[in-house]
Amino acid sequence: MRLRLTHGLFAAALIAGGTQAAWFDGNDALTSAHQRLLEGNTAGSMDAMIEAWQQPNLSASRQQHLAQLLALAITEDCGRSLSQQTMPDWLSNLSLRRETVQTTSRVYYRLQVRGESQPGIARFSLKHWPDETIISQRLSGQNQHQWLLEQDGLSEPVKEGLYQLEVTSVEGETWTSWLLMTQPQPLQKISWKDTRSWRIAPPDSLDSTCQRPFLTLNLYPHNQPDGSPIWSIEKHKRLPTTLPVLDVPNGLYWFSVALIERRWQGALSVEEVQRIGRAIDLPDLDPDALRAIKPD
Repeated sequence: MRLRLTHGLFAAALIAGGTQAAWFDGNDALTSAHQRLLEGNTAGSMDAMIEAWQQPNLSASRQQHLAQLLALAITEDCGRSLSQQTMPDWLSNLSLRRETVQTTSRVYYRLQVRGESQPGIARFSLKHWPDETIISQRLSGQNQHQWLLEQDGLSEPVKEGLYQLEVTSVEGETWTSWLLMTQPQPLQKISWKDTRSWRIAPPDSLDSTCQRPFLTLNLYPHNQPDGSPIWSIEKHKRLPTTLPVLDVPNGLYWFSVALIERRWQGALSVEEVQRIGRAIDLPDLDPDALRAIKPD
């Protein structure tokens, strides 16, 4: 019921735009996507959205409308009912992460795909419709069973729209799936307050069907910010906004904090990540801690 009421308000706002009212008349894929979502057929609505994205010369206004419609469909159950397609037995896990990275000197973007397969995969590809290759990779050895594929240092975020995944097992079986991406986050929700603390914006909705955003904190050697962290913690409740006092050798480190929001497209996990990072000298006791240990 909440979805139908929300969508009614959303549709009314679009109709109020005048020229957009025609989108609700006719038999095209966009109209079908609306109708199916209103009927509670989320998977059918997604199928129609996929068809609509494949139309030639799709206008910018229709692209934006489709992205808004997808965001609305996700609110039903965080995207789990968007697709009834299941993964094959040889593919046990697959997730995609779109990330914004903000350091003290620059902002850049990355895309990561993680997966697990007991027998192993031989090849993975991700394409943006109709023919833009984002990732195309052959895998070998241990990487065939547990892999991380990445496009790093991008100058702009991976945009909204229609994508296609293709995974080929070591035995030659191929699994393909459509993926719809929402619009990139327009606002930065996490930012530095000072060298050891940060601000987190309030959540967009307190009654979201998705789990609340969570944090990961990672500390790296200063010259290895892309390696394995020497300290890491993940927090899902009472999100911290200050780096705790750490028992590490004196020195310069790289510290990053990531705010992670997770949604689904059927069995596929999609994460939106905003990460902030900076160099930090440790030990770096805060003033309150110093006053607490100061002798009388």
